[in-house]
Amino acid sequence: MTGYEIRGLSISNYRDQSVLLDDVFGADGVATGTMVAMNAEKIVIAETDIDLRDSIEKADYRYADGVSVVLAVRRRHGVRLARIAGADLWQSMMRRAAQQNTPVFLLGGRPPVSLEVERRLRVDWGVHVVGRRHGYFAESERGDIMREIRDSGAQIVAVALGSPKQEIFMQECHRRHPAALYIGVGGSFDVVSGHVRRAPVLLRRCGMEWCYRILTNPSRWGRVRRLARFAGYYWRNRL
Repeated sequence: MTGYEIRGLSISNYRDQSVLLDDVFGADGVATGTMVAMNAEKIVIAETDIDLRDSIEKADYRYADGVSVVLAVRRRHGVRLARIAGADLWQSMMRRAAQQNTPVFLLGGRPPVSLEVERRLRVDWGVHVVGRRHGYFAESERGDIMREIRDSGAQIVAVALGSPKQEIFMQECHRRHPAALYIGVGGSFDVVSGHVRRAPVLLRRCGMEWCYRILTNPSRWGRVRRLARFAGYYWRNRL
């Protein structure tokens, strides 16, 4: 898959979510590797976080999750990529996994959120969930969790630890258990469990979901400076 470089990181050339889904759920079965949602904040953090940058560079799928990344690719390379919202992609993957009875492991979220996500995926979506762990674990448990993922036989592992933790965990776990596909899903567990509301559809279509998240969650205000830095790169043509 051809990639387009932004600030030294390659963005996969996907112009439609369905193409990415078809790549993941191929004729020979579910693909393996790691999937990273690329947005402005993550690109800025990766400038100083060596572990995150390494995890992104080694990822097999780096799709444009943020509208700012879509605009940056268009400005620098003259190419129109699709904005593939990570939450939408993951839910589409779970529906496809249910149809094909693909084994899924869930990692992340607060304990009650984790339980509710598993229940809804099993009961409402018909997903074959073969394992689950909430996201509040000690560093000493890391190896045990990776072994549990391996032993579960999961072909898809959804990791909701937040960035950059989830990207680093996915890459490490993939080295130990390469026969699975790992996707970082951020706060998607909170949405699916009903604990957090997504932005209205109109804002999502306009690419303004990030703004809704900041306005409804004051703890996200610290992220504005990273978005401002990326905007500076864009306007000064330093992409």
